[in-house]
Amino acid sequence: MTNNDLMEKYTAMLNRSEYIRSLSIELLEINGNCARGRMPFDKKYCNPNGSIHGGCLYSLADTIAGTLANSTGCDVATVEGSMNFLEPAVNTGYIYCTAKIKRCGRHLVTCDVDITGDDGRLLDCGIYTFFKLG
Repeated sequence: MTNNDLMEKYTAMLNRSEYIRSLSIELLEINGNCARGRMPFDKKYCNPNGSIHGGCLYSLADTIAGTLANSTGCDVATVEGSMNFLEPAVNTGYIYCTAKIKRCGRHLVTCDVDITGDDGRLLDCGIYTFFKLG
């Protein structure tokens, strides 16, 4: 499957989720062992301090890493996710997530994630593990 085919397939998959659409999460690229996506900075996603709510950032990371894990050939379900919130997500037009496969085993896929702003500054990092359902 070409990268364009992967983009079409997984963009359509993400667009079927009302929750993902409500966060305006979009897939920017997906290939072999890496996926990248983003969501806009919007006040409706902010916590009372004016930065993007940690739950939104967690959802962005889980969505992009889960899409990457899904691209290994099976539907997947999140079994664990851990985020380190390093800096507040403020003063940026978009929040970006890059996921990379750390390990793809027979039953589990583990992905590292980095979340950055427009300037490339690291805001958050984490690790997610997914169970292969098929």
